[in-house]
Amino acid sequence: MQRQLLEKRETEITAVKTTAQQEMKSFASVLEKGCATALAPKKIQSAFVAASDDRGCNIIIHGLDELNDKSDELETRVKSIFAELDEAPLVRSLERLGKQSQTARPVKVVLRNRDAQKSILSKKSQLRGTEKNDKVYISPDRTPEERNVRKQLVDRLKQMAKRYPDKHYIIRGNEVVEGT
Repeated sequence: MQRQLLEKRETEITAVKTTAQQEMKSFASVLEKGCATALAPKKIQSAFVAASDDRGCNIIIHGLDELNDKSDELETRVKSIFAELDEAPLVRSLERLGKQSQTARPVKVVLRNRDAQKSILSKKSQLRGTEKNDKVYISPDRTPEERNVRKQLVDRLKQMAKRYPDKHYIIRGNEVVEGT
């Protein structure tokens, strides 16, 4: 019975994705004909990926040590991090990503809404000065393409910081700029 429900849900999800892809293709063709310069195909593609993949409610927590994590213990630890940020979002699910190894695996946290994700991401820098969670880093859930772009930006930032150690650089948007 449960397997049938899961199969039906998967079928419905596939149908919605197919419909969304077809609609985006027709929408993109209208835009290309009518206002080709207004929206670039990359912007349309990234909007579609964001809508279909729905990573907008997810955050990734790096640096959270693995201590024989049972789901209850992991959830308690994640909630304590959120409490330090004065946040109490509703968590749909959380899980460790990747295979177990010597280093701590990141934790994917699926929140109920995008507002909670944005609020947590805006307060993430508050964790830096804390003794307990100094090594913890929170980031948005990114697609593989976004992770590659971000990696290149971080590498460029490191090069700039090494080349000009008296200046401070940050990543703003998709550029490395001199910070204040």
